[in-house]
Amino acid sequence: MTCQDCQVIERCTPGPGRLYLAPFLSHTLKALHSHLQTRGYPVHNGTPGVLEVRLDDGDLQPLAHLLRDLMSEAEIRDCQAALLPRDQSFGIVHLPRTQTLHTLLARTCSDWLIDLIEAESLVFHFQPIVHTLRPDQVFAYESLMRGQLPGKNSLIYPDRLLEQARAARLMFQLDRVARINAIRQATGHDIRCNIFINFNPTTIYDPAYCLQTTLQEVRRLGADPDRFVFEVVETEAVSDTAHLRRIVDFYRGAGFRVALDDLGAGYASLNLLAELRPDFVKFDRAMVKGIDQDPFRQKVLAKLIEMAGELGIATIAEGVETRAEWDWLRGQQVNYVQGYLFARPATPPPAPEVPK
Repeated sequence: MTCQDCQVIERCTPGPGRLYLAPFLSHTLKALHSHLQTRGYPVHNGTPGVLEVRLDDGDLQPLAHLLRDLMSEAEIRDCQAALLPRDQSFGIVHLPRTQTLHTLLARTCSDWLIDLIEAESLVFHFQPIVHTLRPDQVFAYESLMRGQLPGKNSLIYPDRLLEQARAARLMFQLDRVARINAIRQATGHDIRCNIFINFNPTTIYDPAYCLQTTLQEVRRLGADPDRFVFEVVETEAVSDTAHLRRIVDFYRGAGFRVALDDLGAGYASLNLLAELRPDFVKFDRAMVKGIDQDPFRQKVLAKLIEMAGELGIATIAEGVETRAEWDWLRGQQVNYVQGYLFARPATPPPAPEVPK
């Protein structure tokens, strides 16, 4: 059984409706009531703590701009909201449709992202991960997400995609589509080596449901699960280590392997290292940059490499851009390296260049 909630997106459908607002502070509610009434919006405060705004023309955009002007960022984030058709009054049955006003306003300007997710219009660029001592030998490719709106040629880079998805609570849907299409496109390019695929553990509630479509895609394509390495990103956002362990166990039970990204970027990733025992750890670019010139970071990174080795975990240094960085990493016996020094991400997957 698969999780349908990760596959269905509810849009802010235009049409006559009612917007229900429940601000955290009564002062905010009173101020909104006064300002909106002054500007001609039909408002009603029949339920204590709740403001009802009638949208006769169904156009939420002007009201969305006005609410951003009238309320502080904190007030918007702490205000609960629900948008319903005009013929429905809010009741307990509509509780699942409530969300923060911040999310609702973000969703009103996310049609482009919803279109992209529904069309699965993602392009993946691939960057080689090479053997440290033999950079001409590709060990794996990391798949890196780009968005492409239907009918458009320009690419949308991950920062914008993820920022909008977080604001509009579309991370669940985006992460699922990204995993599936990374598998699909890597297989389509006939990549024979390992494939690293990023995933955000905060988007997975129950791995038995949320990850079924990922597993089904691998089976449909007849691919070997052992070639796919799922890379845990944004470890600083992980607060439930036991839940992440369940996700990792599900992946491993299905035959996949697991990598921990950005080791050294924060305390969270260090705490997860011994708990999860990943197959690979990746050292953050901030740790690798200029490592040949920084004795303090050299000591830190050398200890991390030593610790990973003692735990039987393979090491990958990402973001390698200079020959001097590579030389230092070779001296410390890092297993694999990745970065612009060898190849930039591209599609189709590029062959690495051996630095001279």
